[in-house]
Amino acid sequence: MLKRCREVLLWRWRRNPLKRRSDVAEAWVGLAAVAVVLFAAPTAGVTAAAVAERSALTQSQGLRRVTAQLVEAAPAATVARFPGSADDELVRATVRWTTDGSSRTGTALVAADRKADSRTTVWLDASDRVRPAPPTPAQARAQGVVTGTTAAMGAALLVLGLRWAARVRLDRRRWARWERDWAAFDAHRGHRGHRGHRHA
Repeated sequence: MLKRCREVLLWRWRRNPLKRRSDVAEAWVGLAAVAVVLFAAPTAGVTAAAVAERSALTQSQGLRRVTAQLVEAAPAATVARFPGSADDELVRATVRWTTDGSSRTGTALVAADRKADSRTTVWLDASDRVRPAPPTPAQARAQGVVTGTTAAMGAALLVLGLRWAARVRLDRRRWARWERDWAAFDAHRGHRGHRGHRHA
């Protein structure tokens, strides 16, 4: 069984009087597609993952964290889909912090149901504006994995799509050649039949 499967897969690479140029072209296209999927797609995935992780980590550049207090109680959490998930829900609330002896206020994402005057951590840029918290190294790594996996799968699907398009085009050429050969065969057979009838 294994030998039979090997013969079926490798028949385009062997000498065969019935082998057409389109069969050879399809074999090369398939080989190139396999090579790209096995080597180029993983390379694209690794590269995209590294770039995404590095980009996520650089988001913390120019930011500093300060301790702030809630000016008012944070809004209540919405209905949780799973038990305990509401504890991690973030809502917008007004906070106050002190910079260079001056009190400032702004809107930041804080845990839901926090009471007024509760302490929380906010991230500020060089202009003392509140910014989203940068991702942690673990979160940046996770973003890189997701981006890299998506890039690798996208590259593989693109290659497989191109291979399918090439196969369709080759099949059309084969069918057209097949129809021309049949037409020529029918014409030749009709011509021979006409000659035989005339001699009779």
